[in-house]
Amino acid sequence: MTQNVLDNLKRFKMKKLRFLVAGAFVMGALVSCEKEEVTTQDLASQNQTKEHTSGTGFGGSLAQFTIVEDYLYTIDYKTLNIFYLGDAENPVLTESINMPIGMETVFHENGRLFIGANDGVHIYDISEPRSPQELSQFNHVTSCDPVVANDQYAFATLRGGTDCGGALSQLDIIDISNINMPYLAGETMLTNPYGLGLSTADENIIYICDGYAGLKAYNIQQAFSPQLVMELPNIEALDVIPQEGDNLIVLSRNGIYQFDASKPTALIQKSFIPVQ
Repeated sequence: MTQNVLDNLKRFKMKKLRFLVAGAFVMGALVSCEKEEVTTQDLASQNQTKEHTSGTGFGGSLAQFTIVEDYLYTIDYKTLNIFYLGDAENPVLTESINMPIGMETVFHENGRLFIGANDGVHIYDISEPRSPQELSQFNHVTSCDPVVANDQYAFATLRGGTDCGGALSQLDIIDISNINMPYLAGETMLTNPYGLGLSTADENIIYICDGYAGLKAYNIQQAFSPQLVMELPNIEALDVIPQEGDNLIVLSRNGIYQFDASKPTALIQKSFIPVQ
């Protein structure tokens, strides 16, 4: 993976790096978690929605790499790779850090990396971009585990019955108000969960891609008791990318949906790109 990333980066100047293809960010984790279900190429070539604002990358919760200012962080199951992008024509691999096995997804929030792994959520401080320091981890049963976060909570879906192991399928809400001592604040059972994302229009709404059970939205104002407030059962949803401007991208097995999410529980479909 490392050499492929370098080869791809060398084709772009920094301006172009700010608009990398979202599919490569959001779909790779599906391969590491369930190779028999989805391949990286299924949706990557279809989606042109990767954003980059103020030096920070935005992708789905299944992303295996993210851009933070002048650095690109990638994971490949047991390694965290760090690339310096200051010279856009010559990206440089600066560090390759050995990690526990089972690293699946990476999400950036407020100077921290939240890494979803088979065994839980690992939280790293990147105030020194080339020297990530593990702050804490939240352990759970062995399971596939994408994660997103805000200032107070991290949210992880666990999908059972897969190669990752485990039987539970649920949403875990993890209190990170004390970043050094995360704990489970709430949970709710799901059917076939994959990716998830926080609404940009309402901080109390989170979208859950519940696989063949559809796209769902939960109110998380009371973290100990999330409430289901929306269901779109006809979309076999795999990942979701909430964008600034209340735009919502949903990746499904059939294609890519774009919604107006200004009313986060009353989505209006704007477009659909089918996957052949």
